[in-house]
Amino acid sequence: MIVHFICRGNAFRSIIAEAYLNSLGVADVTVLSSGTVAEAHRARNLPHYEQTLALLARHGLRDFAKPGYGDQLTQQRLAQADIPVCMNQRVYDDSRQLVTFPASVRIWSVADVGEPGRVSADSSERDRFRVEALAEIVGHVDQLVADLPVRR
Repeated sequence: MIVHFICRGNAFRSIIAEAYLNSLGVADVTVLSSGTVAEAHRARNLPHYEQTLALLARHGLRDFAKPGYGDQLTQQRLAQADIPVCMNQRVYDDSRQLVTFPASVRIWSVADVGEPGRVSADSSERDRFRVEALAEIVGHVDQLVADLPVRR
């Protein structure tokens, strides 16, 4: 089974979800991640990706992250997935301009730093928002794993 996490830049939320699910070592589950504007914002997102890696390292998850970032969402990448997961409604709406989803798509409600509910000019508050997002993603991934069909 392949789970594909989708955010906007593939530098924060989807990277965290992918790393955390990888860390769980769920049998017969492969994880992918991509972003709706990843290719266009790749260079601009490098500092965000580096902050994501630091956050993952602080939580013992760095070794489970993929070696890069900024993978662009395409229909070909999506076609590999059994369960596509959009990080929020904005991501889903943006994605629909690029791909056609199967009925199995899931839409979470994890706001990115800088989106409504997580807007701040203060770096310490942005750090807190990153930690909050990680906790939300962990909760969603744990529920996703609990919902996976049991393979016999």
